[in-house]
Amino acid sequence: MSDLELEFTTPEDETVPTIMLIDDDGKEEAHQILSWMEYEGREFAVLCPVDIEEGAEVGLVIMESVNGESLEFVADEAITNAVFDAFMESFGEE
Repeated sequence: MSDLELEFTTPEDETVPTIMLIDDDGKEEAHQILSWMEYEGREFAVLCPVDIEEGAEVGLVIMESVNGESLEFVADEAITNAVFDAFMESFGEE
């Protein structure tokens, strides 16, 4: 995977919607949705942790939209990689 530098800015009058993810140890971590991606007729969200330490490697999370009402982790690594690749391609075009 190549290095990726992301910088997020939000106008002072806007709030960034966050999603709380809970790991196996019960620790909560806030994430924001960077993008919605469609792949093979299914919709996926690309999430990024909100609190990133300077110089830290950023681990993006890919989750699938279920009935447009909730998000679930993607179990298939091939799909996760394909969605990530599509995100990176679209990110490079902006």
